[in-house]
Amino acid sequence: MEKFKMKLNIPQAILMSFIAATLITISNSFVEWDSRLYDGIFAGTTIILSAILSKIVIRDAE
Repeated sequence: MEKFKMKLNIPQAILMSFIAATLITISNSFVEWDSRLYDGIFAGTTIILSAILSKIVIRDAE
């Protein structure tokens, strides 16, 4: 298995930001967070997972 580099190119960064912003906006409208800590943990996890998803969807030309 090859090493997974997390440096994103421009199309991957745009896709990552679109996915993360969409998921965070939708979840914040449905969920009433009791603590800002939970909101931050969810946002951080969402950003990491959307970065991985954008790396999978848009492959680097190597």
